[in-house]
Amino acid sequence: MPPPAQPLPSTAFATTQSSFEDRFEAWRSGISVLFDVAPLAQRDPLDGFHAQVNAVHLGQLLLGDLRFGAQRFARSQARAAHDGLDHYLVQWYRDGGFIGQHSDRDDLRVRAGDVVVFDMARTQHTVAQNSRVLSLIVPRALGDEAFAGATNPHGTVLRSDNIFGGLLADHLGALHRRLPTIGMDQADDVVRATTHMLAACLRPSQRTLAEARAEVEAVTLERIQRHIGRHLGAPLTPDALCRTFGISRHRLYRLFEPLGGVTRYVQQRRLQRAFQTLSDAAYRHLRVADVATRLGFASEAHFSRAFRATFGHTPSDVRAAAEAARNISYGLATGSAVTVEYADWLLGL
Repeated sequence: MPPPAQPLPSTAFATTQSSFEDRFEAWRSGISVLFDVAPLAQRDPLDGFHAQVNAVHLGQLLLGDLRFGAQRFARSQARAAHDGLDHYLVQWYRDGGFIGQHSDRDDLRVRAGDVVVFDMARTQHTVAQNSRVLSLIVPRALGDEAFAGATNPHGTVLRSDNIFGGLLADHLGALHRRLPTIGMDQADDVVRATTHMLAACLRPSQRTLAEARAEVEAVTLERIQRHIGRHLGAPLTPDALCRTFGISRHRLYRLFEPLGGVTRYVQQRRLQRAFQTLSDAAYRHLRVADVATRLGFASEAHFSRAFRATFGHTPSDVRAAAEAARNISYGLATGSAVTVEYADWLLGL
């Protein structure tokens, strides 16, 4: 089948772009939009760590083909509350697997062939083997629609010998194989088919809730979050958002209450984008004051105080650290550019 006239956007990252001794740091930078990672204590630095990501944007979903060496992955409570990710992560472990926890109490084990679902607004701590994984990132509105009437699927594992786990793995595998033949004009249909498959496979594995979150509220929240992510430099006061979406302040506050409030949510999204901008070589010509102004902060002083309170470092410290890393290896600069692109995709979903 010939390639489509307008192919889907794609991006790639590989640690082979970095020097041998800097490969894990390149990976840490590349995956930082999703997880904090650390090498295993027993890992020999001479083992030759390798990781790579090939990601495709389907408009409303992101599909990534990942290969990585053994390591620890984590999303702490503080990070889950503050980094602005409000998505579900569906992973099919084609090879490898992990052990860990998806909350403070619940243990988790995933083997080759299993499918696991995480809510990125919740905590997780895992120790992974050398693995190959297909990862599907699903915005909350689409995920909540697929899981309607079921408990939150965080930590759900569909085993490889389970009929629903097999069906979902087959679908993800077929989708990945067919990506080169899918065009932008077909993306919405592919997204719809994929979310239907998620619903068919995951709903039977969940306990029914007495009360489900109203779909209209979930869709409204997702629309406002997308608007915020795309207009971080514009006035995003509660009054401005209410006018844009035709809703009351009371409803706006109720929607964002689980996220710490609308004002806090907007500031955290701006701060995260600022961190990415300051770390990216493409924007090193911008002064810190320029970054603050572009992202809607009232002053450089206010921006710097909020930045340090959130990340524990000043904006200048982060820029200097990123520059030092680039000086160590030209590969880190390449990885950073891909990271920012992927991060923008993720936050814009």
